[in-house]
Amino acid sequence: MSDNDNENVTANKREDNINFKLIWNSLSKNYNMIEGAQLSNSFVILLSLMNSNEHLTTNQISGIISKQSQGEIYKNPGTIKDALDKRLVREGFVSSNIIENKTQYSITPKGKKLLAGWLGFLSAIQNDK
Repeated sequence: MSDNDNENVTANKREDNINFKLIWNSLSKNYNMIEGAQLSNSFVILLSLMNSNEHLTTNQISGIISKQSQGEIYKNPGTIKDALDKRLVREGFVSSNIIENKTQYSITPKGKKLLAGWLGFLSAIQNDK
């Protein structure tokens, strides 16, 4: 990858981070509306994995969720593991690898596509207001 390509990726990441920050803020304020749905776990997990350049453990994912939501949303690592192993990995939205005796996860292209669809849906709802 050329230096110019790296600069474009970095610039795109900055734009994505701005959008993701707005999404996390909105999600934190309105989480009670979707909290009961299993979808909420999958959404925040995929959102957490989306901006990571490395595989993450369930503890790291839990920390990202808490940090990005400014402490408004807490997900127990065990709850995250269940959502990952029983849905997201099984359905191909997330991949898992055992690294240094720890299961670590990353979002797949299929997971990125699903998250993009959810984000598009949320944007459409926001634009209707």
